Amino acid sequence: MASETPHQHSVPQPYGDSREPRLHHDAMAMRTVFIAPKRADRPCDVGSQSSDLSPASLGDSNRPIAGCPFCAGNESLAPPDVLRLPDSLALPWNVRIIPNRFPVVEDCRPPGAISDAISGQMNARGFRAAHGVHDVLIESPLHDRTILSIQAQQWRDAWELCRRRIEAFAERGDLAWATVFKNSGPRAGASLEHLHSQLVALDFVPPTMAEELAAARRTADPFGEMLRQAETDGRIVTQSGDLVAIVPVAPRQPFETWIVPRTPEPYFHSTSPSRLDALADLTQRLIGALDRLVPGADYNWWLHQAPFAAACHAGKIPSNWHWHLEILPRLASLAGFELGTGCHITTFSAEDSARRLREASSAVETGLGVHKKFRQPLPALQTGGRNGHSLP
Repeated sequence: MASETPHQHSVPQPYGDSREPRLHHDAMAMRTVFIAPKRADRPCDVGSQSSDLSPASLGDSNRPIAGCPFCAGNESLAPPDVLRLPDSLALPWNVRIIPNRFPVVEDCRPPGAISDAISGQMNARGFRAAHGVHDVLIESPLHDRTILSIQAQQWRDAWELCRRRIEAFAERGDLAWATVFKNSGPRAGASLEHLHSQLVALDFVPPTMAEELAAARRTADPFGEMLRQAETDGRIVTQSGDLVAIVPVAPRQPFETWIVPRTPEPYFHSTSPSRLDALADLTQRLIGALDRLVPGADYNWWLHQAPFAAACHAGKIPSNWHWHLEILPRLASLAGFELGTGCHITTFSAEDSARRLREASSAVETGLGVHKKFRQPLPALQTGGRNGHSLP
């Protein structure tokens, strides 16, 4: 349902005796790679000639599209849902979760076996089966392409469905960690334009999360310090309830933002209804602000929460951990320097990004009509940018 790069080239079919996903680990390069041959079979309508992705077209479908596997009425084109809202099958669905037909991981090992490390169960050739769950969250029954088209309650329901699904993952004994992520637009890796996110649960804690947890253990109050410093530096964009949106001190792209609770909470799936309301509010407001600054900007986001209790040994989860959502606009390409060094280059300071986002977000309201109301960019933001975007 999504890929890391736009579908611009024809990719040869993978060779090998199995099309089941595998996990490879290169100890020398400290690199983990999922080999998922079925992903090559994904349909793609993003960037096709039949797909109008101009800013004026986004979000105004107001109807299902024939042949789209995510639109209402085309349910036979997709696997049966595992969760939906409303729950009743007698009512039309607003949001639903289905298994991903082209998964990066598959449920292939009996419950109860969690990998202590990525390389813990590798065979002599350095790989093992990629065990886990890969789902798709369909966020609208209509052929909507932006979250700014979704009414506030329906958007809140999408986050509630994520929470329920991750809660179910946590109750299993064979999964260590889970995330929800969104690829919005071709530069962010989307292959289908119909509004959706993805959920992936793994049987190990991925390297990025392990590094974040290790860093958090070295400080008494890492997230509290991060929020206090953001306030001192002028990097707070906005807030809703006790969730705060900040620009991180070292943003990878212009207008990168993190949504962070003010008080510790390791698990998103244990969060309160009021925090779900705030998260739904902030995500629409921040994407509305980004869209006002850079119309049609592609972006990714992903959830970082603590590993599940079953995967934790000797209290490895810091009591001061905060789940958080990272939102990364895709305004500039990753080039040789970034890929070769692991360092990023951006043309905007964190403080400047936060200031411009504050100005834009103050005008944005959540709910139906946001997209049309705030589609026009601010007058001052008309200079050229990379990848065809108009950047400040």
